Amino acid sequence: TITKANGQEDRDNKEKEKEKKKEEDESNDKVWVVGLNGTRRSGRRLVSRKGERDVRGQVYFPLPQPPRYQEQNLDVIIVKGVSTSQAQDGVIIDHKTHGILGYWASFYVQAGNRHAETFYGIPSYIIQETVDLARKRMEKGPEYSVVRALGVELEKVSLARAQELGVQPEFMKRAIDHARESRIWPPSLFAVRRRWGGSSAQKLLRDGDVLMCLEGEPVQSFRTAEKLVMDLNKKSVCATICRDSKQMDVHIGTLQLQSSGTDEEVIFFSGASLQKPPFAVSHQYGISNNEGVYVGNIQKGSPAERYRLAPTSRIVAVDGVKTPTLERFLECVQSKENGTSMRLKVVSLKGHERMITLKLDYLYWPTERICGANGEWKREVLTHY
Repeated sequence: TITKANGQEDRDNKEKEKEKKKEEDESNDKVWVVGLNGTRRSGRRLVSRKGERDVRGQVYFPLPQPPRYQEQNLDVIIVKGVSTSQAQDGVIIDHKTHGILGYWASFYVQAGNRHAETFYGIPSYIIQETVDLARKRMEKGPEYSVVRALGVELEKVSLARAQELGVQPEFMKRAIDHARESRIWPPSLFAVRRRWGGSSAQKLLRDGDVLMCLEGEPVQSFRTAEKLVMDLNKKSVCATICRDSKQMDVHIGTLQLQSSGTDEEVIFFSGASLQKPPFAVSHQYGISNNEGVYVGNIQKGSPAERYRLAPTSRIVAVDGVKTPTLERFLECVQSKENGTSMRLKVVSLKGHERMITLKLDYLYWPTERICGANGEWKREVLTHY
């Protein structure tokens, strides 16, 4: 009888320990979103909402139109129980330690002609690293705050999908072990979703390649891939990928990111502002800087509007002569006299080609160049009436 009682007591103690551990695990995932709600007119008030941290998902945003900068390789904090459409910003606080986990931020989303904002958490370590880079730039100079990237947009893939793609079992085991240690479940690997135009990755990688290692280190998160490229500060890195069930190593050149979305040269031609394809276009559509002249904007009443030269399109040929760069485009148009009609071959972001005829009007719409250097912009008139 005593033995049975002791056995029952041991089982009860084990059950209590399991329940206690379960409660601790659940409390580790519980967070508070604390911030300001309301408007200036109606008044702002401090509010808090309790939720549960969810690290399983990845946020995909539709491509904006017109193209603008949009970060996709980002580990965000998703909080279950807190609506992502509520107009509230603030911080995410751990329920147990009361430490700040991240910033509850607004993400601008465009779907068709509709604009909206949705809220997710940006981890505090990302903000800290960004502040540290800005501080280095202010204290030591731009050369100490260089940001490099691999030139790809990644997406999470499940282990089942990775197995179908031919990923070897040891890498699958690494992903499972990492998921257990970091409490990120289910485990996942990362595949190439989109390649940046003009990058080394565009030539060497393919969409769907599974990125397993960088310089021998396994890629377990977006931050892992980013930090491996940033910390090494190399002009090229060795990437271990899986393609068509085969493992291979490729040396990929990294890209140094610029702080400006507009290049240092803009051409005003017949009421249209022309430039090299900006970063957002190369990032989201895989278009490099030598694939035509990008139409950024057109002015009302100009020949560009009259002859339907559409913004976000690219001029790839003038009168049958290819114009891959701004310099080549200027060579073709500067020799044209006022009143001349030109045939322009333009390509949309989706790759649709068409021909338009545009008549030059140098009296009201001369060709001008604006160049930027050392923070100053200078205007130069290239054609006269």
